[in-house]
Amino acid sequence: MKAAISLVIGLVVIAFHYWACRRPPKYWYVGGIIPFAWIIFLAVLFFNGTINLTEDWKTILFPTVIVFLMWAEGHEVAKKKEIAKMKAKDI
Repeated sequence: MKAAISLVIGLVVIAFHYWACRRPPKYWYVGGIIPFAWIIFLAVLFFNGTINLTEDWKTILFPTVIVFLMWAEGHEVAKKKEIAKMKAKDI
């Protein structure tokens, strides 16, 4: 049961992050909510001694890179949509 709840929470977080990353460039910071929360979460775990950077660096690096790449890719998509709208208005 715990694994199912964790999976549902993870999917909800990923869905929210995907949605938030694709907001218009005016709201670029909305997509940064999950990466910021992830960094805070890692800092808390590190300072509590729960994780060890020398042993857990691969497990920490992979999700961090994925979250930041999703944010960057979503921001680029949103900018392209905004430019397409501006071009459509000009024509």
